Amino acid sequence: MFEIFAASVTTIDVVVVLSLLQLRKGRLVLALWITFLNFVLPFAGFVMGDWSAELFSVWSHLLSGVLLAMIGIHMLLQDDDNSLLKRQLHPAVIALAVSLDTFSVSVSFGMLQLNKLLFIFAASFLSFIFSCLALYFGRFLSVRNGKLLRIIAGVALVVMGILSCF
Repeated sequence: MFEIFAASVTTIDVVVVLSLLQLRKGRLVLALWITFLNFVLPFAGFVMGDWSAELFSVWSHLLSGVLLAMIGIHMLLQDDDNSLLKRQLHPAVIALAVSLDTFSVSVSFGMLQLNKLLFIFAASFLSFIFSCLALYFGRFLSVRNGKLLRIIAGVALVVMGILSCF
């Protein structure tokens, strides 16, 4: 159950970023790119996390907790510079930008030896649902600047990081 909660927290930024985009074409392609990357990147992250847990077996819980907390702090300190969204970017670039955090979170989950299949499938499913909601109904969601969602997600990751250290 912890994996599903973590997947939902890490994919919240999809709603924030994609609701700011004003796309008329290619919305489904972008949603599918995000889903694909939220499947592949967590898998790679779990592989790296398993490898890191073997390499740093004594410190893996502490290291994974610090990584989660740092990701949360990064989300809290992230600015609202949307200049990248103003330019026309390929959907793969946008998808990679919003999917990289699932890689780093899954590295720390791999160190903690959590259920990788549950997290990967939950992250990819939730990213598809969230991206479709944001792309097709973003103007109705009234997510103006997503700062509150980012703060909630950042605090949740910091708390998960602190709890995994102990």
